[in-house]
Amino acid sequence: MKKERIALVFGTFAPLHQGHIDLIQRAKRQCDRVRVIVSGYEGDRGEEVGLTLQKRFRYIREAFSNDELTQIYKLDETKLPRYPLGWEPWLQTALNTIQYQTETEELIFYVGEKAYKEELEARGFEVHLEERRFGISATMIRENPSKYWKYIAQPFRRQFTKKVLIMGSASNGKTTLAKDLARFYDAPVSLEYAREYQIKNNVRDDELTPKDYYYLLLGQYDQTSKLIDSSANRGLVIADTNSLVTKGYYDYYMEVEGQDTSMTDTFDNLFVSILSKEKWDLILFVQPIGSYVNDGFRDMTMADEEIRTSFSNYLDQLRQQYLGNIPTTFLASDYLGNYEEAKKVIDAIYQAD
Repeated sequence: MKKERIALVFGTFAPLHQGHIDLIQRAKRQCDRVRVIVSGYEGDRGEEVGLTLQKRFRYIREAFSNDELTQIYKLDETKLPRYPLGWEPWLQTALNTIQYQTETEELIFYVGEKAYKEELEARGFEVHLEERRFGISATMIRENPSKYWKYIAQPFRRQFTKKVLIMGSASNGKTTLAKDLARFYDAPVSLEYAREYQIKNNVRDDELTPKDYYYLLLGQYDQTSKLIDSSANRGLVIADTNSLVTKGYYDYYMEVEGQDTSMTDTFDNLFVSILSKEKWDLILFVQPIGSYVNDGFRDMTMADEEIRTSFSNYLDQLRQQYLGNIPTTFLASDYLGNYEEAKKVIDAIYQAD
């Protein structure tokens, strides 16, 4: 019986990039199928940039989810000797991981390092040494992801996207600032989902119910997540509000209406769950300066300077409690001053190619 030819590609993939994808797909076509081992250990170079072994494994599996000839496996090397030691235990672990069947399968390794080829051939395996293509490496990407953005596999772009949150009380120029910054950087912008929701349902700020706020939490997060995964994302995404701001409004209005604690507990559990998934690189906190504009949906009691300032201060308390580790710039100038300061701090974390 003719054995099935199985290509085996292994690596850290931190991140998976165009060169890796090309190698995997060429290996697949030169054989009957390909198996990809995503390997790593605690504290490896992927984990240093937030790409844990589990995350890399899931992202690569996502990248090849519609390819029935490509199978993805995970190999935790934490308890194995570091390279270049430990070839024997590593190889045995790798073969067990892919459930290699010597009777029915012929294994062909595809590698990019001459030393790997020599080690594997010395152990009786067929090995193809593939030259690097595209002039790109995972190290180059980790050092300057925006410069090599087009080479990064789509799921991994989430990890390298710089995410800027603009927050503050209502009617202080946040939305205009978000749109202008997005236009300047050619970046997608996640606008305030609550405004779209309220227009669609013809409901004012002070008419929202706890159930509405659940939808606002989920809708804002889903909207921003889709932009991060979209082709419009070139390394920077700007968001006009997030779950933390939604909680601020919930606490303000639901306390006034005296909602029961079970509803608040449900909301807070959802809020904490969503907030844990949001990863921000910079917060622009716009201070309540300027006139309060009635757009037909805003609660005009917020136009009172004392109430407006108090609410802004409460948002900052929430920021300190939940996002105190995120670099924050307070914008308290006129619009042009805020715009210029925002560009300055964004430039410090993001440089487009």
